[in-house]
Amino acid sequence: MRPRKAARKEKRRLRKNHRQETKEYIILGWLAVIVGMLAGIGAAVFRYLISGIKTAFFFSSDPYSFTTSGLGYLVFLAPMIGGLIVGILVWKFAKEVKGHGVPEVMGAMVAEQGKIRPRVGIVKILASSITIGSGGSAGREGPIVQIGATGGSTIGQLLDMSPNDTRTLLACGAAAGIAATFNAPLGAMMFAIELILLEFRTRSFIPLVISSVVATIISRAIIGDEIAFPIKNLYTLTDPLLEMPLYIILGIISGFAALLFVWSLYKFEDFFDRIKLPSYIKPMIGGLGLGILGLICFLTLDHYFIFSTGYGTMMPILESDATGVLGMMGYSLLFLMIALVFLKIFATSLTLGSGGSGGVFAPSLFIGAAVGGAFGVAVNIFFPSIPTPFGAYALVGMAAVFAGTSRATLTAILIMFEMTSDYHIILPLMFSCVVADGVTKILSKETIYTKKLARKGIRYSYEREINILETILVEEVMIRDVKCATEEMSVHELSDLILDTGYQGFPCLSETDELLGIVTHADVRNALSSGDSEARVCDIETKRGLVVIYPDNTLEEAMEHIAESGFGHLPVVSRKNPKELVGFLTRTDILDVYRDRKKERKKSWL
Repeated sequence: MRPRKAARKEKRRLRKNHRQETKEYIILGWLAVIVGMLAGIGAAVFRYLISGIKTAFFFSSDPYSFTTSGLGYLVFLAPMIGGLIVGILVWKFAKEVKGHGVPEVMGAMVAEQGKIRPRVGIVKILASSITIGSGGSAGREGPIVQIGATGGSTIGQLLDMSPNDTRTLLACGAAAGIAATFNAPLGAMMFAIELILLEFRTRSFIPLVISSVVATIISRAIIGDEIAFPIKNLYTLTDPLLEMPLYIILGIISGFAALLFVWSLYKFEDFFDRIKLPSYIKPMIGGLGLGILGLICFLTLDHYFIFSTGYGTMMPILESDATGVLGMMGYSLLFLMIALVFLKIFATSLTLGSGGSGGVFAPSLFIGAAVGGAFGVAVNIFFPSIPTPFGAYALVGMAAVFAGTSRATLTAILIMFEMTSDYHIILPLMFSCVVADGVTKILSKETIYTKKLARKGIRYSYEREINILETILVEEVMIRDVKCATEEMSVHELSDLILDTGYQGFPCLSETDELLGIVTHADVRNALSSGDSEARVCDIETKRGLVVIYPDNTLEEAMEHIAESGFGHLPVVSRKNPKELVGFLTRTDILDVYRDRKKERKKSWL
């Protein structure tokens, strides 16, 4: 194949690829709309189910605060009965719905080509609704991530899509579920990018945006346009030099609180795994322990602080005028908030460690609110000249603890901003979150999500590097002083050239220095073994088709050409004149550059 023909073939290939990519973008976009609609409806159904089940279990019409119950002293039975029902559901229909859901989605991305059994979504929505509605200490985000991801994965499987596209739809479902549940589309997209996809590409980003927006619109149409924590103008940074160091300390404390939460959750899971009882009984035991703890809280503090998501407790902590249902001030409030940190950790560990179904996002926010609230109360007591209300520290603590448990720091910052609609808090929010993230990164290899995967032997890294080969152009690496064969050169002369240079292939030029083709050591070997020692280069040049590349192609594209053609070397030609040879590129050159750049990235000044 001659150079001009090779160039025309390359242009046709590029046009065909462009048309195919455009078609795939359109199809993925429309499928993302469907996934977003399903997730939006699923989130609304999930929320109403929790409210209805809570009313049925507690004989109360208050769906969120869990401050009242018609059961009286028998209230401890509600989590126990809920645990038994959930245990049977999980044992009978889908063991994947046990726990907080997000690790199972992450595992499907890595180990299952994005495939999740369709029944998981249905069982998860029932099991999590019963867990949370019966008082189980868990959140809504893990279940809705798994529910939405199951919807996206199911569509991908039904249409027999590629693993990459199935993974994209899975991530769309996860993002759509978060967006619809918390009315936070920006944070939802970042959640999917940081924790599920671990990449930022146009091909996957566009469907993520579409599904998140559609899910949010559907959810707002059904549930209403509300934010989780409707607090305005809670905070202003009056003295950065004085206050920012306090937020650094809060970030450190939040990091340790996050580590304690992760440690406790998996210790309880190990404990219940060692109990020699049927698996469907264990959530009932955990529910009984939780119910007794909740009853004790009610008898001593007049509130079921630890039940369910905890939003009914978080709002009073965040309120700037301070007490709400907490009913305390000063040191009493400080000790209460410290107690709430440990009570919520214990309650969530009981619920999820025993086999309940629910997320860890809301418990992380609760723990963070209590940590930040306690810190803020202490600041108000010991530094009365600092006017910042303790609710502001509580708000920052919420995001910082979640950032510490998940290491999804950008998600924590964005989603907390969207859930409060208060931009004034953004600077201390960013500062404390990265500090908490740093603390947990230094002291623990795994997060609350990856630890579960690591126990199953699945490696999941948050820190994927940019593809080095995509950042380097061919012209930066190619050999410019090219040794070439001529069409009249004999096989023996070419053999000597191979021995002298060590190259395994050479471009073949005409007398006017126009590229004619390429000849390889295999062509020489075949000619010599067949006894055709008088053959010329033009007689033996490869007939498999000339493959060329251009200076402005990336090394990633060059490697794709090498992989598809089987050649270990490519002539580099001018786009203006495909017969003009401007360089030569070999597989060895690409590998050498890759190895050198990897070494550069690993270098440290320490």
